[in-house]
Amino acid sequence: MKVLLSFSLLIFSTALWSQSVTDALLFTQEDLSGTARYTGMAGSFGALGGDLSAIADNPAAAGVFNFSELGLVAAINNQEITSTYFSTATAQEQSQFRFNHFGLVYTLKNSIENTDWTKLAFAFNIKKVADFGAKRNALGTNSSQNLGNYFTYYADGLATEKIELFEDETIPGVYEYLGDNFGYGAQQAFLGYQSYIIDPLVDDGRNTEYRSNVAGSVQHDWSSQQKGRHYKYNFALSGVYKDKLYLGAALNSHRLEFEHRTILRERSTNSNSPVQSIIFENVLNTYGSGFSAQVGMILKLPLSFRLGISYQSPVWWSFEEEGQQALKSEGLFEDGLVTTVVEPNVVNRFPDYQLRIPSVTRLSLAYIFKDKGLLSVDYSRSDISGLQFDTESQGNYLGGLNNLFQNNFIAREKISIGGEYRIGRIQLQGGYLSASNPDKKIQKTDQAYTAGLSYDLGGNLFGISMVNHIRNRQDTLYSEGLTSAVATEAIHTQIFLTYLLKL
Repeated sequence: MKVLLSFSLLIFSTALWSQSVTDALLFTQEDLSGTARYTGMAGSFGALGGDLSAIADNPAAAGVFNFSELGLVAAINNQEITSTYFSTATAQEQSQFRFNHFGLVYTLKNSIENTDWTKLAFAFNIKKVADFGAKRNALGTNSSQNLGNYFTYYADGLATEKIELFEDETIPGVYEYLGDNFGYGAQQAFLGYQSYIIDPLVDDGRNTEYRSNVAGSVQHDWSSQQKGRHYKYNFALSGVYKDKLYLGAALNSHRLEFEHRTILRERSTNSNSPVQSIIFENVLNTYGSGFSAQVGMILKLPLSFRLGISYQSPVWWSFEEEGQQALKSEGLFEDGLVTTVVEPNVVNRFPDYQLRIPSVTRLSLAYIFKDKGLLSVDYSRSDISGLQFDTESQGNYLGGLNNLFQNNFIAREKISIGGEYRIGRIQLQGGYLSASNPDKKIQKTDQAYTAGLSYDLGGNLFGISMVNHIRNRQDTLYSEGLTSAVATEAIHTQIFLTYLLKL
């Protein structure tokens, strides 16, 4: 039977769980998606309104509609991701088709005479905020870190007798016991010890120091596959004052599903290394629900200018997470090369937690060329350094992550420019978006180039647009022990197909 660890070790171990700074930053992601007109103008609609996708940015946009309207948007996505690891670049590509936006707006004109409030509009949107789907592969030779460093990080300070396997015990049973009582860190130590990747410095059950059995430089083959989406359910109300001032408010419900599967294949370049190769697989599933609110206005100015201002409150998220692990190693023993498989087949259910994603403020200006077209500029800002976990469940660990946010992240600033030119029933759009990266380590800005075409049949409108979006990010293989960086550049090409029906 396992003997309880000291109270201090218990607190330390239970704090080591799956959530990371990288995951939290990913959940702030917002894709450029929506109707063909909206995406064709790079989302620069904060001062214009009259578009279903624009309502999700500025609820006052619903009041601009002259008629009730229903719309559906589908997207064809192609993504090519180049991952660079120790100067070696590797590319992965994937494509998919899915519906990503449904919207409805209902307008009510005021029939009462001598009133300044001329119109009221109700709107509902289901909009894909972000698609987390991504395949990445990184290849390279690492001369400074290996999986032995990862497992010794978690094992050091833990008595060997706690991670040994006795006659009446099984790998699934001990792995689950350690997770339930001592946390994620103790489980990692157990995996490394049972697969012979690490050994105690002293052959004594009370030993608390370990050495790695991986020698020399190692070749890494890291693959990462992400799935999941963030959807925003937007309920908006807008009123029109004297046909010049549009005011709006919205309540938003957020839903998120995210799966991240990583496999690291490691092989030593040293033929005398006690451990020759390792395959380490991790699967993490995250489920989140959140809430936010919005207010906004659009004001008609003299000389055909329009001003838009909107504010989205922080998003208050609640998350649940679960994960699985498996490990395989090949080591040199007296009988030759021996394969060891440690596969607990246990689902870890991590403590629930709350995350607050900072607010977004948007300022927009547009100019209308009568019935010929328009130009629009949007600027938005969100201080990502204000990301904050609720520390009630795991104060020390989550409080440390909050400090990392403050020290390593800055505000994300976006500017988008869009234009439209009309030729009869045909509308041509073009746009550009630039977004600063909130990660201080990444100096490159994210950029998108857009174009669109719509054909208005009076009661119906068909549209098509294309978005070419370039994003940059940086990950580490693991948060502790083996922290070598993988830099990725994603070129995301999307084609949006839109159908709008006036009711």
